[in-house]
Formats: sequence, structure tokens, C-alpha cells
Amino acid sequence: MSSLTVKDILGLAAYNNTISIPTGNDLEVADKITVGELVIPVWTSSTRPSNPAVGNVGYNSQEGFQKIEYWTGSEWLGVGETSYLDGVTQGLVLWLDPNRQGGLNGNIVTDHSNTMGDVNIQNRSSDWTIQTESSTSLKCIYNGSNRTSNPGINVPMNNGWNKQVATIEMWIRPVGDYTGGLGWFNNSDGNSYTNNSNWFWWGTWSGSSAHYARWGNSSTCCNDLNFGGFQNYYPLNQWFHWALAWNTTQGRANLYKNGSVIQTKTNIPTNVTSTNPTNTGQIFNGHSRSDNMQFKGYCSQYRIYNRELSVSEINQNYTTYASAHNL
Repeated sequence: MSSLTVKDILGLAAYNNTISIPTGNDLEVADKITVGELVIPVWTSSTRPSNPAVGNVGYNSQEGFQKIEYWTGSEWLGVGETSYLDGVTQGLVLWLDPNRQGGLNGNIVTDHSNTMGDVNIQNRSSDWTIQTESSTSLKCIYNGSNRTSNPGINVPMNNGWNKQVATIEMWIRPVGDYTGGLGWFNNSDGNSYTNNSNWFWWGTWSGSSAHYARWGNSSTCCNDLNFGGFQNYYPLNQWFHWALAWNTTQGRANLYKNGSVIQTKTNIPTNVTSTNPTNTGQIFNGHSRSDNMQFKGYCSQYRIYNRELSVSEINQNYTTYASAHNL
């Protein structure tokens, strides 16, 4: 046992003027202590303590973080942040959430599934930025521009996703209506038009009051899954959870809003291939780049699964995230 004898510090009495430190351990002392001032370590996400003790505190100076954070025993949280569960993670192949620990580095949004790969949100257009949504303080992927011919955001595709059986879900706050159409996913490269022989896209079409999920294959160009009354359940300037889960081998699909099924289809094609037409797809891009179908608004979480989530799993994801962020 080693000993360090100290005198009173700023009027605070030391116990018997002695602090005992077990052999082999270190005592970390701030480089200065001033009345009314607390000096804490400065680090980035990569230089944090590798084996932190519960309660370790530091300032994360990394771009996108820039906050005082502490170790809870299982994760680093910023002061005032709330820890939340991740919901259902089995089968995830793309998981974008800038608010999750380590979720953002500049314009690069981490793929927490470690499957498809991290995404540079400006890899096709500078329209897409990271913005903090004022009502929730959530860091979001954001597009505030008018619907121009600019593309969506490229994501790697042939890394574990099977479009025959899948789920796509997201937390969004739209700021532009459906006039002119908008899209949430397109697994074509989007250079000119959706690949007619092997593709999937999900979005609205032109000025239609309905929206569609469309699967293409070698024998059929357009297998439309038409969800009508779109404008009745797509509110502007409100946060909501949006999900589509399908199984083409069983010919069914469910559309969810805020954890509940709002429409069901049992007539979707069963002869869809599992492979993808290109190595890249696009999120937030519609049927064609020239169709002006880009999503306009905020997205705080975007997830793709290689399986069809159940009703209870979708509801679990909704309630978990909503509770964590008071949505």
C-alpha cells in the first residue's frame, strides 16, 4: 500500500491528511484547481479512457459531439442525455442513428449494424446535411431544399440485404408535402431511372394521394403495392415512426405508423429475386432522380432488416425510441 499525504485543499479537510492508493494504481489530478473552476480531461471518441470507471467525466471535442460526457458503466452519455435501449437488432443490415454513441463523424453516419457500411450523406448531393431538430434536439439527416433533380443518399447494397423478405423503418419529421412525390428508398443506383428488371422502391408517385411499394423482376416491370389515402396519415411538422415490412415468398406486406399496422396487403408478387441490380441503392430517393421525388424533412433514425419484423417487434421499436426521446 502506498500513501500520499496532503494538506487541506481549498479549505476542504483531508481525512487524517492521508489518501491511500493501492499499489499499481494511479491517482489522476487536474493540472490546476481554481475557485469556481473545474478542469476536466479533453478527449475524442477514439482517445477516451479504454477502461473507464463508472463516473469518469471528460469533454469530447470531436466534431458532432462537443459535449461533457460520463461513463455509466455501459456507455458514454452526455450530461442531460438519456440512455435508451436499441430495440430489436436481430437481422439489421443498415442502422443509421446520429444520436447513438459513436453515430456521427462530420458527414459520415455510422452503420451500427456493421453490415452495409457507414454512409456519407453528401456522397451524391450537398442538399443533405446533419441538422439538430429544434423541438427534440435530435441530430438528424436533413434535406430542406426544394425537390430538384438532385439524387438521394447512396448506400451500399449487396452486403447482406435480401429484398424478398425485409423491413425498412425510420423516424421522420416531414416538412414538405407529397405533391410531386417523394421517396424513402430505392435500391437502384438512381442515375436515370429505376432498374426495370430487378429493383425495389418505396415512395409516392407524382401528385398522387396514394403511395407505393414496387418490386421489379425479370418478367414483370411494376408490381405495385398501392396504399391509398396517403395524405390522411402523413402529417407535416410532426415526428412519427414509419415502417414497411414484407415477405414476397408469402405474398404479404404491412405498413406501420407509430408502431401499429395501418394497412395490409396480401397480393404482392411472389417471384421477386433476392439479388440487387447494383452495388448501391439510395435512401430518401424516389422512382427517378428526374421525377423530383426526394424526401424533404428530418430523419433521426433509419434502419433496414433482412427479415420481416413482427407486429410486436415493430411496436417494441416504436415505444423504445419514443420513450427515450419523448416523441
